Amino acid sequence: MFSTSLGRTTILAFLSQQTTTRSSRNVIRSFSQTTPLAATNYLLRYEYIPDVLEKRGPFREGHIGLAKKLVEEGKCLSGGPTGEPNMEVPTGALFVFTDLESAELYVKEDPYVSGGIVTSHSIEEWNVVVQKE
Repeated sequence: MFSTSLGRTTILAFLSQQTTTRSSRNVIRSFSQTTPLAATNYLLRYEYIPDVLEKRGPFREGHIGLAKKLVEEGKCLSGGPTGEPNMEVPTGALFVFTDLESAELYVKEDPYVSGGIVTSHSIEEWNVVVQKE
C-alpha cells in the first residue's frame, strides 16, 4: 500500500493526525494539523539580476563561504541556483534552513545581497510532512 521508502513511524504519525467526517457517500479527511514528527524548515528564495554570471565574481567566495558555514553549523540543509530546465544562466537560488533566524541572517550577511546580485528575496515556512528517512 505504501512505498517502503517511508518509515512506518512517519506513516503512522501522519495517519493519526487525520480527522474523519463521514457523509452518506464520501469520507472526508482533514489534514489541518502538523504531525509531531514533521520538521519545520524555512525556504529562502532569491531572484538574481539577468547578468548574474558576469557580475557575481567579486562576491561569490563570500556567498558560498557563508552558506558552507551555516551548513557546518547544521542551520542550512541545502542551497543552489534555480531557473528553467537546462538553464545556462540561473534566475535565482533556493536555500533550505532549519530556523527562521538563520535564513534572515543569511540574507543580512550575504555579499550577493549587499553587492546587488539579488534583486528580491522571500522566506517561507515549509512544514515537511513526508521525507526519506
